Amino acid sequence: MKRILHSILSSARRAGPGIPGRAAGVLLLGLMAGCQGVAEDAATIESPQARQARREAERVLKPRETVGGGPVRIGMITGLMSGAGAKQGERDVRDGAMLAVAELGGGQLSLTIENTDGSPQQVIDAANRLSGEGVKLVAVSAEVPAGTVRDALGAKDVPVLLLRGGAAERADGSFSFASDHIDSAVEGAAYASGAGRKRLVALLPADASASERQRLDRGLADSDIRPVLTTAAPFSSDASLKDKLKDIDAVLLVNAGEGEMGALSVLRSNGYLAPNALIVGSSRWPAAVYGRPELAQSHLCLFGPENGSRMTASFRQRYERSANLEAAYGFDVIALAAGLVRTQGENAINKQNLLSPNGFLGAAAAFRFQPDGSVKRTCAIYQIAGGELNLADPAPRSF
Repeated sequence: MKRILHSILSSARRAGPGIPGRAAGVLLLGLMAGCQGVAEDAATIESPQARQARREAERVLKPRETVGGGPVRIGMITGLMSGAGAKQGERDVRDGAMLAVAELGGGQLSLTIENTDGSPQQVIDAANRLSGEGVKLVAVSAEVPAGTVRDALGAKDVPVLLLRGGAAERADGSFSFASDHIDSAVEGAAYASGAGRKRLVALLPADASASERQRLDRGLADSDIRPVLTTAAPFSSDASLKDKLKDIDAVLLVNAGEGEMGALSVLRSNGYLAPNALIVGSSRWPAAVYGRPELAQSHLCLFGPENGSRMTASFRQRYERSANLEAAYGFDVIALAAGLVRTQGENAINKQNLLSPNGFLGAAAAFRFQPDGSVKRTCAIYQIAGGELNLADPAPRSF
């Protein structure tokens, strides 16, 4: 507890070698998942026989599952029963949520999981059932329009958390819970700006959608970042750009395809980059590009659970595999509900409390919801060296 409180009250995030830290606001978060009052991980007090039986039961796919016996009911709708077989990402979400109920539920929560085939009709039927059972919150990992779930629930005061698509169209009372490559790119650019790199060129892939461009522009503006140039790669070395592109000290590559790599080469070959120019990327970069020499020392903002944390250790013990971002999302849905109920009572899960500017702390670092229903999430900064990712700056635990 003391270590976590110390991290939350830290006035600045630590920095990678040679790069000043990005200041972190000192805010009291509405939820501290690592400080929930559970004395022991449920898995540590099971007999070997009980643990094996539980694991076998959890591997069996069922259309409907309920865990926990608390009075506050939470619903989750997955696409785990799709005809193509179980999707690992859907299972990760479901398993993360079930772990959180065991660890953080504290006898106050019960979770009903509707495992559908992802079709609109099955999702509608699942939402209808959950609505009739008085759920206080519904998380959806099945890929369906938010309005489909919102309309089926009927009750407008039941928040819906969308675990797919950071840019998904949100209906009233729904919130994006997942962060994508555009969010990652914005946070990476903010890291560069905090390190004193103010002359930024932002390169989008040629196939970037208008929505992605708008979100990137809005995210950079919200972070008070004004790029010297934002363009789709590749671009030519036009004479009109010569003065504009002088002394560029940061380049944002949203993707790392051949177009972006060619544009980076143009910037370098024409002497547009300052000697200390910082290359920042996004979560869309495939691991295959980490070994490219022109991307050595680049920095990436990546979302996900902190290795070695209580959540990742408990997940591995319970499910015998590593926790990933999907598992952290499932865990954090329940951690969010548990924190609100624990601190403010059984009726605390509502839109007003979800919009707390202080945000929340979960397995996937700190997050908070914006008034438009989008999510802002802190991330860890990694530096590429020797073809591998090395942690340069842990995710801030506050905003």
